[in-house]
Amino acid sequence: MHARAPIAGLLAAATRAAAASSPAQTLTKRTIEVVMTSYKYEPNQLRLVDGEIVVLRLRNADAFGRTHNFASAFLVNIPLVVRGDGLEGTSEGRRFVSVEAGKTAEVEFTVRGRGSYAFLCTLFDHAFRGQTGILIVQAPPP
Repeated sequence: MHARAPIAGLLAAATRAAAASSPAQTLTKRTIEVVMTSYKYEPNQLRLVDGEIVVLRLRNADAFGRTHNFASAFLVNIPLVVRGDGLEGTSEGRRFVSVEAGKTAEVEFTVRGRGSYAFLCTLFDHAFRGQTGILIVQAPPP
């Protein structure tokens, strides 16, 4: 009976050590606010880390009452959750979230796939007028 106690203790210690080193413990969650106006995003360059959990807070602050969206091919194959006042869809190989003027949506996802990816507003001529940006996904720090 006494032999079981040390084994149980070793198993508990091994379980705690595995949990402490598991990837779920090291993931961070970061919120980035992206303000959408005519005809720009602020910021228009987003640096993300592969594996991190990101919440993009898309706030439409357009003074002229225009709807804007955040569209990117990067989002097509990534599971994401949209909360708030966003309308989600897919068009022309891009996944988008549209937000009406004065409203905010949150888009949460785990970053997957290193590289550079364009994002833009696909409504009317907004991208042509400059409403574009870039997502840069970097490797996690060593």
